[in-house]
Amino acid sequence: MSYVPPHLRAAAASPNHRNATAKPQAQTLEPDRKAPLTSRNGTTPAFVPPGRRPNAAGQQPKSAVALEPVFEPWRPSDRVLSLTSEQIEEVQMRLNVDVTVASDSLLPLHLLNLLLIWYTSSYTCLHSSIMKDITLHEYTRPTPIQAQAMPVALSGRDLLGCAETGSGKTAAFSIPMIQHCLAQPPICRGNGPLALVLAPTRELAQQIEKEVKAFSRSSETIKTAVVVGGTNMSEQKYELRAGVHIVVATPGRFIDHLQQGNTSLSRISFVVLDEADRMLDMGFEPQIREVMQSLPKKHQTLLFSATMPVEIETLAQEYLCTPVQIKVGKVSSPTANVSQILEKVTDSDKIDRLLSLLVEEASHTENSSHCHPLTVVFVERKARCDEVAEALVAQGLHAVALHGGRNQSEREAALNNFRKGTTNILVATDVASRGLDVTGVAHVINLDLPKFLVAQIRKSISDVESGNTIAFASGKTARKKEREAAAKCTA
Repeated sequence: MSYVPPHLRAAAASPNHRNATAKPQAQTLEPDRKAPLTSRNGTTPAFVPPGRRPNAAGQQPKSAVALEPVFEPWRPSDRVLSLTSEQIEEVQMRLNVDVTVASDSLLPLHLLNLLLIWYTSSYTCLHSSIMKDITLHEYTRPTPIQAQAMPVALSGRDLLGCAETGSGKTAAFSIPMIQHCLAQPPICRGNGPLALVLAPTRELAQQIEKEVKAFSRSSETIKTAVVVGGTNMSEQKYELRAGVHIVVATPGRFIDHLQQGNTSLSRISFVVLDEADRMLDMGFEPQIREVMQSLPKKHQTLLFSATMPVEIETLAQEYLCTPVQIKVGKVSSPTANVSQILEKVTDSDKIDRLLSLLVEEASHTENSSHCHPLTVVFVERKARCDEVAEALVAQGLHAVALHGGRNQSEREAALNNFRKGTTNILVATDVASRGLDVTGVAHVINLDLPKFLVAQIRKSISDVESGNTIAFASGKTARKKEREAAAKCTA
């Protein structure tokens, strides 16, 4: 006998029907009315998207199964657990690290301190594939930010970290993120990502993805994708839909892919907001909030910022759950080994003064047979950037321009040549003021005084033994800076 739906069984059993085996007639509905959706208990169910509706066999498709994220338990080594409170305090002072724990933390302060100190001669308690890649990098001991941040991230806690570029913070979140992804149920096509890193600029996003790949090279399962503006969106779409574990993205482009259905937040359980202060400065707060508000309930968030303005504290209070706050060095202070000089110069004389400084430096370097020092010159506008670079080249100096008007390949070539020393002078707009992590930069010159000079100095020079930063100011700006300097001297 053919199957008869419950609502037609009475009609099928009536004497007026031709026979019991006749096919039931379809239920007719008025054109402007829809059949009510009711469950067995008579209630109206919530709308179920097509991708999550049961298939013909009444089973959910594999990609629609809600998979709970796995947060593996982690404990420090026995050597770390044996440290006394006095020894822990001594290590923190030596590393110049300040650790703050929320007052309503679920973990006792003493126990949390043990989790925070990872003062061993080698990286431990990590997946074997990660250990293999760490060995290839010849890393033997964590940096201060890694020694404090990695145990927090590995233990599943939210983190608010303050550290400078070049301090090793990318590895501080990349290694725990890879460890977390390796512990999750596998992904399939159209599934994922498991982890998301948001960064303010495409250059920084590309640097982060490069480091993530370096620490996941020995793992055959981890797939990464960088999603930024200025590159082919269809290629990014293909990567995302194929299924990736980790996405490193700029907020605007990631939202574009979300709106087009190329990716999903449904399985993200590890989130990193890197250079969060810069993302807010660039106007990405709406996109950040849109992502954070749409995440699954169970997720871990790591927020890194070079400064700690009120906006960052507010963001942390809203989206971080009883975070551990870690500060390495002095927050909102320039790098200690950088001398700062402010020169009062008229606008019309700025380029001439710049040429004088750099030509003199080049002449001195050639006479001493030393390598030409790497110099970054920051300007305000794209046109100004090209003008300055052309003037430097005309004087026989090796200079290149970097700004948002150049295509991606030109920008990458400029940065690569600068890193290798082929070009020793980089003239850039603010697009490169953050996330520019180049070893060996000796001089930073602000031809046009930036709004946040201290932050730009700190983000422009990393991993140097000594360096100089020179800023040219004119008119009211120069007089204002003079008054500020005088006030500091008399304070």
